[in-house]
Amino acid sequence: MSIRSRSIQALLAMLMVTAASPSYALQFPETRDRGAPARGPSLATRGEICLDPENRPSLTSLLPHNAIATAFGADTDIPLALWFYIPETGAAEAELTIVDELGEDVYQQVVQLPDTPGTIQIELPRHQADGATPTFSSGTLYYWDFALICDPSDRGDDVLLGGGIQRLDASPELLTQLDTVANDPLAQAELYAAAGAWQETIALAASVRPQNPTAWAELLTSVDLASVAEKPIVGQPSSAVAPISSDETPAAMPNGGSLERLLEGINRSAE
Repeated sequence: MSIRSRSIQALLAMLMVTAASPSYALQFPETRDRGAPARGPSLATRGEICLDPENRPSLTSLLPHNAIATAFGADTDIPLALWFYIPETGAAEAELTIVDELGEDVYQQVVQLPDTPGTIQIELPRHQADGATPTFSSGTLYYWDFALICDPSDRGDDVLLGGGIQRLDASPELLTQLDTVANDPLAQAELYAAAGAWQETIALAASVRPQNPTAWAELLTSVDLASVAEKPIVGQPSSAVAPISSDETPAAMPNGGSLERLLEGINRSAE
């Protein structure tokens, strides 16, 4: 066999592997139910004055099934945050309150709501006012509630969401793995997802959504939040979210060409 023939065979083998390689499948594993509230809204007695209960999707916290936002906080470039889908509403503001296991206030913030429906990110401080003490102690479960303020003069009209947040320590093995994919946000997201760190996973998926909307859709679909996956993220350029398919699609060839056309070109050059 000539050197040229062996080179062509090697190139074909490499291209076949590339074409068959699946894209990222960003899935979050099943989470253990720890008694956190549901992810959907709890309407107060008169809460419907600013939120139509017939509209779907409704006010939603973007969390896994156990409604707990776990985070390692190992990378300071990835914000600690809670994510919410805000539907069409007459409310202009919401209030986020976080308490510890004893019910003591840890953090509170008034949030200006977007003018149009969309997903918002509410960043949380990593440290207290001294700049050194962590806001969230490792291993401690904190509870939050998110109140849509329908009537500022009567908070009994608030529409409420509730859940938990917990910061955990990342293992040395995970930190080493993350270092090896430091320039690949989706590979990092897969590692964080496998380790059960929801906050880093969703933050990384959101960061690449304009270029890879499928990863965002896959992540939310894996935790039964497909209804908000196609909704815009406030402050981010809009992007079309590709539908989730169970069929593996071969990767596109360079410059949009097909494998067949590439083979034809190689065959002609070998004649």
